[in-house]
Amino acid sequence: MAIAYSNGTILLINIENKEEIYSFDVKSDISCINWTENTNEIPVNDTSGDAINDYTTFLPPLPSLNSLSSTAKSSDYNTLKFYSKQILNLLIVGTTSGLVHLSVFGMLACCEIDLFEQFGIHPGDAIIKDVKMSSTFKQLFVAIERLGMFELIVFENDILQRYSNSLLNLAIKHAHLLSTMAYINDTIECIVEAWETVLLEMDNKLTKYANSQPQGSIAADFLELLMFGCTSPALEQFLLKDLTEKGLKKLGNSIELSYSTIQKLVVKPLHTAICSMFYHLNSLQGMISNVYYYKPLLGDVTNEALINCGAFLIKAYELQQTIDTSTRDFKIFFRWLYIVIVRLMDETLPEDNPSVTQQEINYLAEFLDNFDVSHVEINETGDELVAPEKKRRFNLERVGQYLEDKMLTFPSKADASNQWAKLLEQNDCLKTCKLIYPHHDNSSLVQQNNLLKASIEKIFENPIAVIGQDFKQKSVLRMHSEDTSATFSRVISHISAEGGEFSLFAVLDSANNLILVECDRTSLIRSICLRFSEKSYFDTRFSSLGELTFKHLQFYNEDTLSILLRAQITESHSGSYLFQLALQRVRELFEAIPFTSSQLIDKNSSCCRTVNAYTLLEEGSLKYLEGIEASLIAVSGTRNVASVLSESRKTIRIYDMDAQEEDDELGDTSLNNSSLDNSKDSIHA
Repeated sequence: MAIAYSNGTILLINIENKEEIYSFDVKSDISCINWTENTNEIPVNDTSGDAINDYTTFLPPLPSLNSLSSTAKSSDYNTLKFYSKQILNLLIVGTTSGLVHLSVFGMLACCEIDLFEQFGIHPGDAIIKDVKMSSTFKQLFVAIERLGMFELIVFENDILQRYSNSLLNLAIKHAHLLSTMAYINDTIECIVEAWETVLLEMDNKLTKYANSQPQGSIAADFLELLMFGCTSPALEQFLLKDLTEKGLKKLGNSIELSYSTIQKLVVKPLHTAICSMFYHLNSLQGMISNVYYYKPLLGDVTNEALINCGAFLIKAYELQQTIDTSTRDFKIFFRWLYIVIVRLMDETLPEDNPSVTQQEINYLAEFLDNFDVSHVEINETGDELVAPEKKRRFNLERVGQYLEDKMLTFPSKADASNQWAKLLEQNDCLKTCKLIYPHHDNSSLVQQNNLLKASIEKIFENPIAVIGQDFKQKSVLRMHSEDTSATFSRVISHISAEGGEFSLFAVLDSANNLILVECDRTSLIRSICLRFSEKSYFDTRFSSLGELTFKHLQFYNEDTLSILLRAQITESHSGSYLFQLALQRVRELFEAIPFTSSQLIDKNSSCCRTVNAYTLLEEGSLKYLEGIEASLIAVSGTRNVASVLSESRKTIRIYDMDAQEEDDELGDTSLNNSSLDNSKDSIHA
């Protein structure tokens, strides 16, 4: 379900579990929003070689994140049910600024048309009332209200119709990429959540002491303690009174648990998701190589996204190594501090307490030496920028820098024994080769993730321009608005015939004026105006109906238009009728509007035939709605039902339109659940 907000935000919601699937912003208030009504499935075994494939056959499922996070995450990133029937569906959005947006499944933007700019319309002078599309995707119908006029503009394009299979494939690939990217973002959120636990524990225990000491003295005090076994009074006070033996164990266990959680998230979910991203990007690269089916939509797309995905994977490996190193150093640090505290308390170490080896002392010395490193930032060129004075604290933690959108403060040191790094350094041809994924030493994990997202978005920007430029105005119908009062809201209904032979519009221009419009596959417009004129000349069977006017309408199917009528029987008494208008007879009365015509169509226009609606009333087509003053109707020919909403907005009646006389049922359901009436009644289409 697509939900549009006045600030231009559109949310796609899964109505089964209420989860948000996707959101985007059209940056303007929204005047109309529709899904296309296409029901044509694209065959799986399409002989064109452009068939729909199951892209997840060879991929492992993305692991659940709920067991590794304290906040609820999506339960399923692996299935995208909205394309399970291979039906290309477009979300059509019209805005008050005159833009028409088309997006496949509401996720892959594929077209943008600025109508007001094309026609020189000031945004305050007009509004897009409705936008519809034919079932073949060839024609786009835009209804505009402006300056007392109603305009129906027909646009044509060839790309959407010709490349519908290709566009569906791209949309499915795009949806998989978005789903995988959402999973990566959620995984990073879980990593940040676990890291903040580490940061909180360290801040609570260590920052107070760090802020009480002169700049540069902390590392010296700890190194002196390591090398000579003597401490300053302040450090001894901190170890025995503030940190304590019990507090040290608790802090060590908390940090170890948090790092373990981060490690699990990086090793399994994040690595699996990046490999899935690689798969989808590589298959997309293969699709783009198919010049006939995809190049017209995407053009020459570089492998920038693949390069960024490779750099992202390398950065994930680097983070994993940093976690390993930090976990090792913290364990050694806390084990050593425990020994120091026990000795300062003049107590005996347990016999099973492990000693610190010489190799571990070397690690520890390097670890302690970094306590007082000045806070510097590194720009994109690798130069150090001295940051302004910041709150001093223990510079123990190295994982958190990877989870911020800025350059690393403490980049990982190059491994002198790395033969691959030496090979690249000695051969510039390999170092600059685009087939070798780069390692950005100074970038954080979040920065690499943002680069990947930006490059993926860039891939799918091309269809917007390509398809948007292909839409050309073909024909237009203009009508004077008969009712310009603020209390009347024009009603528009549309239906497209199966196979795209024609599209029908019903425009309720006023309570007395109904315009029917037909547009065939050549974009030729034919129309007719229906009005209730004097009925004294017609069948006396309708003399008791009262004065009929139009109230609301909707297409029941391509052969029938459901019209809600209001009957003013006396000055104080009125009633409601549901009129099922057979369209086959009416379509024979349509008159064509020339392609180049800009003539205004109104009730007196010679190029729009006016027909007395009383002549179209037939036995069984009119049903009196007893006991309800109706205001709106909603009908469905495929489900054989019609629903009527009362003027009070408190009662909905649901009619079975295909019921037999002896089994007819009329349901009257109050919105406040105060009544339920199952009296027998029926309407026959």
